[in-house]
Amino acid sequence: MKGNLFTYIKIGVVISLLLALGYMISEVPGSTAIDFSSVRRNLGSTAARTPEPMIEDEIASGPEALAAIQARTKYVNEGRARQYVESATTDYYQGSYEEALRRLERARIYDPSNYSIFKLSGQIFFEKNKFRKAFNDWERANQLPNDDRTISRDLDVLRRLIRYSRTEMDRLQRTVNKEPDNRVARARLKELEEQMRD
Repeated sequence: MKGNLFTYIKIGVVISLLLALGYMISEVPGSTAIDFSSVRRNLGSTAARTPEPMIEDEIASGPEALAAIQARTKYVNEGRARQYVESATTDYYQGSYEEALRRLERARIYDPSNYSIFKLSGQIFFEKNKFRKAFNDWERANQLPNDDRTISRDLDVLRRLIRYSRTEMDRLQRTVNKEPDNRVARARLKELEEQMRD
């Protein structure tokens, strides 16, 4: 009988603890839940933030405050873009080209007029033998204000390489048309077409 009483007491204590735990959980407000679904590796949270009271006061004060807010937003976006470019540069030197391109794409969203974004993405595409994409990015970098004199040289070299590739593609196409069983010419033509694809 004494063993059964001890078992009933243990069951009663466990039930009491479960009820107390259920009560404590039900009393936690819903606003304390954190949504981690928007957190990405090394990118921070994209969750919406509550506006700062000072900004709301500035909005009410007129057009000069709006210009100040826009300047602050531009500064913040340029800073974020710089961080992405720095991370992409590190990825590039480590050989993680896909990760670097992903970060550069993200940087373009924040600052589409950043020269370094287009210069680095062009370099990555060039090293991956994606000549058309490299040309497009370097051409865009050349259009943006910069002090880099090597971009014109790089574009000139790439133009010559593209011109040579087109000439070679035409020659290989004629060879394949004359000799449909020529596997070497067919493989080289396919390789060049892949390099020239956008």
